[in-house]
Amino acid sequence: MPFAERPPSSNWERVPFPNEPGFVWGWYKPAAAPHGVFVRIPEEVFRGRGGPLTLRSLARSLDIDPRQVGSCSLYGAIYDSQLGAATVWDYPIGPPAAGADPTIALFVHLAPVQAPIAAAIAPAATPRGPLADRFARMESDWSASLQLELQLAAAAKQLNGTMLRINSLNRDLSIDEVRAGDQQDKREWHDARRWLRDAAGRLSRFLKDHHIGMTSAIGKRNAYESIFQQYVVRRQPFEGLEQAEREFEIYRKTLQTLLNNMTAANGAAVQDAERRAQLILTRIASKLRNARAKR
Repeated sequence: MPFAERPPSSNWERVPFPNEPGFVWGWYKPAAAPHGVFVRIPEEVFRGRGGPLTLRSLARSLDIDPRQVGSCSLYGAIYDSQLGAATVWDYPIGPPAAGADPTIALFVHLAPVQAPIAAAIAPAATPRGPLADRFARMESDWSASLQLELQLAAAAKQLNGTMLRINSLNRDLSIDEVRAGDQQDKREWHDARRWLRDAAGRLSRFLKDHHIGMTSAIGKRNAYESIFQQYVVRRQPFEGLEQAEREFEIYRKTLQTLLNNMTAANGAAVQDAERRAQLILTRIASKLRNARAKR
């Protein structure tokens, strides 16, 4: 069934390969991307497939023409599809790395998007030439932004979890731990607490940017969604179109920068603060057990 005619999925559904055994899991037109499809590849596909699986062959299985795809996401990395001409389309797809987002997403910029205002007002004539390219770029940026928003929500959960662990570690040593540790342990614990405080400050700052910054509903996010639904979906020219195109691109880049910052801050907090503190506490706990065993 052509992508444009497919109803939105209500859950993950099996999508078989057309000319060979096997299948992938697909979610057509999810609420977060009503003009796209999310895909997850079962592990057995990587083990038992005779030839390499590429985004191009995957798109064929999904009844999607690569020339209709504005952007794609492969395990969390966003790519401009260049309307099916990008080299990423023909790279073999390997299994996701441990801990990586296993989702692949294709955003179809020519698929109709249902919106109340579009149903109430007759669409304008389809623009051509540079104007059509401008709308396609805006739709591609918005599609990529929706995928980034999903990744940011997942990253925020990670940061909240790390914050809880860091805050629980940032404490005074107990009386028994003070007695068991030597001066070096106490100095290192003092330094470790400074790392914990610094890490918590960075995590808190990026969480605040996510919740109330420019990319949130409190910021400009809802304004961009309104422009997309009222004008971009209908390909309706409007005053300030050139500026809106630039802002859509800036919004996408801002989301990507925030995601990069959140990921880096979480990794640094775990490696430089949390693990450092745990190692010191583990060492002191070992000394405490040895001291008790000698009594």
